[in-house]
Amino acid sequence: MRHPLHVALSVSPPAGAAAAAVPAAAARHRRPRTSPAQAVLAALGSVPPARRLAAGLGLASVLAASVLTVAVDPSAPVAPDRAPARQSSTFAQVSGD
Repeated sequence: MRHPLHVALSVSPPAGAAAAAVPAAAARHRRPRTSPAQAVLAALGSVPPARRLAAGLGLASVLAASVLTVAVDPSAPVAPDRAPARQSSTFAQVSGD
């Protein structure tokens, strides 16, 4: 059902559009093709620069921490009152003291 105030208007195409290969109705419903890279750039363009900077610094810190975790060996020896590293349980255990 149409709205009571709906008024149908006829629109004539521009003078140069008569030779168009695609009818106006079909062109109206077609989505423009964008590559994934263009979509990512468009999404990044809508984010404020301060948030992009914060996200970039956060990503850089996570990558740096990951690299340091893999590359750096701990320099301190095992404490004398502790047993060397072995398989441990993730469950709480009652101490034997």
